[in-house]
Amino acid sequence: MENLESVTQMSNSLGFLSQAPRDGLMTLMDSLAEKRLLYIHAPAGCGKTVSAQLWIERKKTRWDAKCAWINLDDYDNRAAGFCRRFATALQGLQPRNAKLRELAAHPSFDTAPDEFTIGALSAFRDDGKKYILAIDDLHVVKNEATLKLLPIFCGRLPAGFTILILSRAHPPDVFADLTLKNELAVIDTESLRFSSEEVKMFFDINGHSITKKQTDDIYRATGGWAIGLRAMLLSGEKGYEIKLDTRYLEAFLKDHVWEKWDAQAKEYMKKASVVSELTPEIFSALTGAKKGAETLDALVRENVFLRLAGNGTYRFHDLFRDFLLSMLELDGETALVGLLKKAGDWYYKHKDYYRAVEYYKKCGNTGRVVKGLGFMYDYNSPYTSIEDTVAIIHSSVDEAIVREHPFLLETLAWAAYVEGEAQELERFLDRYFRLFPKIVLQNPRSLITRFTMSCMDHRKSLVAIARTLSKIPFTKGAKATTPSITQNMPFFHRSFRDLSEYAIISDEHLRNLVKTVGALLVEEYCMLADLIRTGLAYECGNLAVAHEFALTAHAMVKDSFAPEIQLCAFMQLAAVLEAQWQRTEAQKILDGTAEMIERNNAYYLSANFRAFSCRLKLKDGDAEAARYWLDANDESPHNAVSFYKLYRHLTTARAYIVTDDYNSAILLLKKLLMLSESYRRPLDVIESCILLAIAYWKKGRGDQSVAMEMLERAVATAFIYGYTQIFANEGADLANMLNRLQKHALQPDYTGDVPSEFIKSLYLLAATASKHSKGLSGGRAPVRLSFTNQQKIVMRLLCDGCSRAEIAERMEISLDGVKSHLKSIYKKLDVYSVVDAVAKIKELGVL
Repeated sequence: MENLESVTQMSNSLGFLSQAPRDGLMTLMDSLAEKRLLYIHAPAGCGKTVSAQLWIERKKTRWDAKCAWINLDDYDNRAAGFCRRFATALQGLQPRNAKLRELAAHPSFDTAPDEFTIGALSAFRDDGKKYILAIDDLHVVKNEATLKLLPIFCGRLPAGFTILILSRAHPPDVFADLTLKNELAVIDTESLRFSSEEVKMFFDINGHSITKKQTDDIYRATGGWAIGLRAMLLSGEKGYEIKLDTRYLEAFLKDHVWEKWDAQAKEYMKKASVVSELTPEIFSALTGAKKGAETLDALVRENVFLRLAGNGTYRFHDLFRDFLLSMLELDGETALVGLLKKAGDWYYKHKDYYRAVEYYKKCGNTGRVVKGLGFMYDYNSPYTSIEDTVAIIHSSVDEAIVREHPFLLETLAWAAYVEGEAQELERFLDRYFRLFPKIVLQNPRSLITRFTMSCMDHRKSLVAIARTLSKIPFTKGAKATTPSITQNMPFFHRSFRDLSEYAIISDEHLRNLVKTVGALLVEEYCMLADLIRTGLAYECGNLAVAHEFALTAHAMVKDSFAPEIQLCAFMQLAAVLEAQWQRTEAQKILDGTAEMIERNNAYYLSANFRAFSCRLKLKDGDAEAARYWLDANDESPHNAVSFYKLYRHLTTARAYIVTDDYNSAILLLKKLLMLSESYRRPLDVIESCILLAIAYWKKGRGDQSVAMEMLERAVATAFIYGYTQIFANEGADLANMLNRLQKHALQPDYTGDVPSEFIKSLYLLAATASKHSKGLSGGRAPVRLSFTNQQKIVMRLLCDGCSRAEIAERMEISLDGVKSHLKSIYKKLDVYSVVDAVAKIKELGVL
């Protein structure tokens, strides 16, 4: 990533090719630049990069623009790599922007790369200047989730940006909206091809005057491709009859280019080719060259298909690198393995554990793979995100390596845990506990990890786990990392485990849990009991008690506490205040939370914090907030659900309901219900059932009986623990259903185990809450709301203040007939009383 001066160096480093007369192509690019995003795609060797560089050079004076150039490689298929390059490029454009510099270089960047990059975009000052951002080799990014970030990031750039994207592939589907909006211009292979006239001018300018026949031969041989022209010129051949397509390029390079270099240059280039992006330091580590920077610059000046890529990095042309690797293979496997290990060691030393593990894998060095994983795999890893950690675990840890290093079962169990694979988790935990005596001898750190492994095991009571852990002799100063406890979720009692069992047992057991956890969490443990008591009192509707505990926990917060624990303290107080309808005070807490995240650069908390804030808007059916959430998260209900995203998944389900996409909501919620059941999480079971009830009820078409079944199941689970607030939170959407359920509970044929008094208390809470918020439907009329003429007459008479008897008399029908009409009207309006029916009729303008 570099500024405009670095781009100048880059084009100069390409020497004679930068002198190519491309006036027609430059004019075309000028005409398309007004679209802001220019996509250049063609096969390797067609001159995408040099054409972009030439165009940028021309804009340097005319626009007085600054430029950043991002070179992507295979590792940028990960969101972490891609985002870091993007943020670093922004920082290079405004080097004096302290906040931007801090975010781009933050050691925890990879834990939440998208959030850090969004933070960097917010920190970028819109100074009215012109900027050019070039992103090269986008085709290496195959990860759809990473690709989807690009239009989001580009959309947040100031209006002064022009964006160039270079790729071997056609524009990916993520650019479909930009294409429809006519905001994306495309340049393909034909536009990049040199014409015969340009071929002759190119050779003439570089001191090789050629005839018309030679020009035609060169054009036929190279197809007008830039790399072919360059290879022809470098070879110094007098005859150009050879056909130079990709099939024959390697042989041509070997015979006409490679053999003209001295032995040392060949060795340097072969050894350096094992990495896709070079720095002087890694070049020296691989080749033994004492002056890496000088040697690289010399190679660049010799035009060996090596270019300065900016920010102190160098890159071979992809086709030439492939050629170099084929030359390296001729030296034998031992030479290749040794170089791969050197590359892994260099990345390991510089704490790029992801790349280190990848290179160790390539050279088959199991011991080094394990060592790299030991640093990369950490519940609070400052080196990588959860997604990347899971990916490297799956690609690196197989049965053979587990047999040799059984402590790596920890990594497999953790990966299964965060991914929501309950059966896999149980299988790995059983093996881990069985082998633990051997594991702890091999890896003493596992004595600490045993605590987290035990807490993952949802099959066992936390009371029993705490009792067992209290007997383990943890060493003084031992500390577990708090994200392994909270999973960055906003409520402590619904984070690493659902703590509902503590709602129905004595406080002594809770103190034992806190004492056990306190041995590992050091400072933060002092407030854990209050966080748990806050959450359980809140769920039971004891809001005054919850408020007191929440204030106490909030008062204990210190800046030295882990941001995850601070988030829990802030969010639980905000939730209690919101439940008490103290929204102004709740908003102050939310503002403080945002400041805490910003102050600590704890952007890995942002996703769940945004989910909490979004839910407050969805409570009133804010369709715009729902659409924004769905667009930003872009998760299909057909995808697998992950445990660590559970809070966000439930927010997504709410957004589907708000936007009337009931089928997507139901599909997602059924998966979340299965996950919650398998992890023994009563509160998530209740919430999933409640939202399923709402979705089925709103969907209609005979699904309302299913809705009542879902609601009855939620009520039955809540009754076990005395939970009520979770129903009050959905008041406007549940009041009618709860009213029906409590009436059904009074009937002789009711077979449920829940007393009608408990159901009635839920109904009253929901009815009261409906006065404060409109619910997920926001008071909107159902999509297919229609009434018969008779029903409309009944509604008019209701609005006129007529009683049921008066309506029967005026319409000359029986009282039972009026009741039947009212039942249908209530059902369609989703209300449960005359007063609410009249208010809804007037609000919706039904008449």
